[in-house]
Amino acid sequence: MPQNYIHSTIASTFSWAGNIYDLLLLTYVYSYLERVYGLDFFGYTVLFALGLIGRVIGGAYFGNVADRIGRKPVLIIGTAGYSLFQLLLAFAPDVEVLYVSRLLEGIFMGAQWTAGTVLAYESAPYNMKGIVTGIVQAGYGIGYALTGVSYIFLGGDPRLLLLTGSLPLILVPYMKFIAEERVSSHTAHFSIRIKDYLPVLIRATAGMIGMFLAYFAVFGYYTVIADEYLHLNPDTLGILMTVANIGLAISFILFSRLADRFDKKKLIYIGVIGLLISLPLAVPFLYVPIIIPIIGVILYAFSTGFWPLMPLLLAEAVLTVLRGFLSGFAYNIGGMVGGIGNIILGFIGEYFGVEGLVKGIDIMGLFSIAVIFVSIITWPKSEGHVILIE
Repeated sequence: MPQNYIHSTIASTFSWAGNIYDLLLLTYVYSYLERVYGLDFFGYTVLFALGLIGRVIGGAYFGNVADRIGRKPVLIIGTAGYSLFQLLLAFAPDVEVLYVSRLLEGIFMGAQWTAGTVLAYESAPYNMKGIVTGIVQAGYGIGYALTGVSYIFLGGDPRLLLLTGSLPLILVPYMKFIAEERVSSHTAHFSIRIKDYLPVLIRATAGMIGMFLAYFAVFGYYTVIADEYLHLNPDTLGILMTVANIGLAISFILFSRLADRFDKKKLIYIGVIGLLISLPLAVPFLYVPIIIPIIGVILYAFSTGFWPLMPLLLAEAVLTVLRGFLSGFAYNIGGMVGGIGNIILGFIGEYFGVEGLVKGIDIMGLFSIAVIFVSIITWPKSEGHVILIE
């Protein structure tokens, strides 16, 4: 059906937005978690990171499942799963249930991204694959922007704020409209040597690691930085996060549209330069007029818009039957390392205070930008040849 890619794109975009909404909602309720569950800053950091680490498990396992049984059922399972465990997290009776809920939520988040992004990509007409991928990834900015809106209106009731993370459940019935085209059975007659993809997979994974570290180093703690270092009031913070991430959503679409016409690697270089310039503005070492970090964080979010291009580079280099597993592996390994990076920053914040955290964020941000640059500059000129053996 010609309109099928529209259903796939809508379902994948909003389930991805809900995914990110749930992932980042915790960043607004640190004081609540400290008061109700007795979490210190490091304990909160571990809780946040469990969502990222769970994604690795979910992405690897469900990516393989999606390659075998189809993307649609895994998209439904992932979306329903992370929504239900967010519901459990909102009503967790103790800290143990809180941690377990977060880990299981992360597993289903990994399932949703792995299935949804690839489903939309494969459903799209050839000349629209770039823009469709960008629209789906714009769900990231939409989800994060909605956390800011929700915080403005519901910040006074943290449990209700957490409860809104279960709303993506309403997307599940709509997903029934997707008519997925299954991979041709002809492919099953071939043996595929995954090792032929290692040069591309290694660089894609490194790029994902760099992107996760770069993004979560800043945005994983920006509510803390804004409160304790920049002294922004809650309403200003909510508006800033909303504006920055609307810009991020627009940037995702813009970069992906440009990727249909221009070299993807050159576009990534442009984004990397933007990150390099805006990082010290968004999280300044020295105290500066508040307008500087406000402008800096908006520019930093916008510069992150090249993010969908890395999955595009990988998707174009691999067979359909491996896209779910390999893209899920690269993306979710990046998420796991991003989680580890957050734990390290949490340790720094716990023992060296907010000023030490600011320095740690800037150092980790510069390191991650370098990792992205190296992964692209060394990207294989011949994008991996698959060897098929009957």
